[in-house]
Amino acid sequence: MNASVLKNKNFLFLILAKLISSIGTFVQSTAFALYVIDQTHSSLLFASVLMATLIPRGLLSPVCGVIIDWMNRKRLLITLDIISGAILIAVVVILNGGDIGLPLIYCIAVLLGIVSAFDEPIVMTVIPSIVDKEGLESANALNMVTLSLGNILGPILGVLLYGMFGIHVILLVNGASFLLAALLQSFVHIPVENTSDEKRSFGKFRKDFVEGLQYLWGNSRMKTIIICIIIQNCFFNGATQVGIPFVAREQLKVSNAQFSLIEICVIVGVVLGIAFSGVIKKNKTTDQLFIRMLSYIGAAFLCIGLVVFGWIASSQINFYLILCFYLILGITSINVSISFQAELQREVDNKLLGRISSVVLALIMASVPVGQGLYGWMFETFPSEVPFLISAFVILVIAASYRTGVKKGTTIQRGTIHETSL
Repeated sequence: MNASVLKNKNFLFLILAKLISSIGTFVQSTAFALYVIDQTHSSLLFASVLMATLIPRGLLSPVCGVIIDWMNRKRLLITLDIISGAILIAVVVILNGGDIGLPLIYCIAVLLGIVSAFDEPIVMTVIPSIVDKEGLESANALNMVTLSLGNILGPILGVLLYGMFGIHVILLVNGASFLLAALLQSFVHIPVENTSDEKRSFGKFRKDFVEGLQYLWGNSRMKTIIICIIIQNCFFNGATQVGIPFVAREQLKVSNAQFSLIEICVIVGVVLGIAFSGVIKKNKTTDQLFIRMLSYIGAAFLCIGLVVFGWIASSQINFYLILCFYLILGITSINVSISFQAELQREVDNKLLGRISSVVLALIMASVPVGQGLYGWMFETFPSEVPFLISAFVILVIAASYRTGVKKGTTIQRGTIHETSL
């Protein structure tokens, strides 16, 4: 861990604000899940509420980047958090204790989804403005720790607060978390690097948006990143988010308690990967780290495929072996993600980083449901070990191809990376 990052007051205020708003968001998402299920008893309606948040994020993320590159990023961060907090508190005041209907829940989910479409690209552009290049890996690692802590603490608090006080108090808690985050962000000094005297207009917006796409398409490095993101997320997330839970429940017949270990295991893997990222990265170029981590990911999927094949008779032993390999996947994939974000922040001019990062993040989000659908079909069609073996083959081929490209000097200069395991 780079010590300068821990002494950087601007970064610490930023990360504390994101931790508070992240916990509040996960508290609300957990409570919404319980509330919708309690009120409707429908898994389809519950899933539709989740989609109501994700769809605006996926649709708006590519164009949000241009707005981020135009505006004062500190002001935008604070304004968005104030809007989010005001929406939630206003809903509670207007309802005055009345029931929250499903249409209102959809409205809240969509509005917060629109606001959240800006959030991650803004943070990604702000970090290189307030942290030196040597500290980017550490800063991105701490940012991911923040999200992981929110993911751990939020659901726990959500269950407790919803059970004790109900959905209205949950909305107030999340609204207050956004307002507190806005207050903390007011103490962050973010250099203004994206000012321009050029008039803002639809024509200018279209020009800047196309400029970002042309940059990605015209730069072989960025194009390779995009291709690898799509491939990686389809085969990685499909196998982990669909395959492992499906096999655990349907084939290995694990208990509810054991099934909960799947989610715990991946969170522990991410936390361990972040904690030891400095040791893992030590004395390695980013290319070397990328190739090694990707090779480990492919090998882990290969081992999972062999375990699922059934060479060991005990389903319990098989389940815990899968958890061990799942832990390895969490450790390795998060280190690829940390390095990728740092390299993107170093490589792209900060004046363009908003639109570039938003397009990349939109592609990451878009590739996830594609992988989920693909693996849902594969697990219905093929024996359970086959999809894992396909993931292993594809990812190992990517690693080998990358290694060949680096040696020939045709893919990218040393010290950069092409892919993320987000």
